[in-house]
Amino acid sequence: MGLFSSKNTKENSELNAFLGVGTEYRGKLEFVGTVRIDGRYEGEITTDGNLILGRKAYIEGVVRVGQLTSCGEIRGDVHVKEKAVFEKTSVLKGSLDTPVLVVEKGAVVEGTINMTRGEGVAANPKVVSANFGGQSKTAAREPEVAKTGSDDTGA
Repeated sequence: MGLFSSKNTKENSELNAFLGVGTEYRGKLEFVGTVRIDGRYEGEITTDGNLILGRKAYIEGVVRVGQLTSCGEIRGDVHVKEKAVFEKTSVLKGSLDTPVLVVEKGAVVEGTINMTRGEGVAANPKVVSANFGGQSKTAAREPEVAKTGSDDTGA
């Protein structure tokens, strides 16, 4: 899942800023597009774009992004609008709010996770009902459920 792999769209592969290994930043970071952090950052990060954290990245604070791909460590509150990906070397200690979550084997996620619906997802949930032969508490008898064809009753 590399940053410049052919699977990424042109928008995702254009890197707008890079904060390298061995650098430390404090404060508030707001950006458009894609930013990669490999250093240490303390404070608040806000964007509708993509945040990519390298293996040496350490983030402490509040993160609000459109998409997140992490190989590093985050301590704090993370809010992702579209999709959060935690690769095998990543660590999250804090809270996460995202509609889509991918956690690779080996990643550590410690804290609370709230998976909410994305803005584009319809709010009409599909209700599925089945009767497996038990009696309903509200009615004496439920209507029979359609046969699957695998029973031996000959119906």
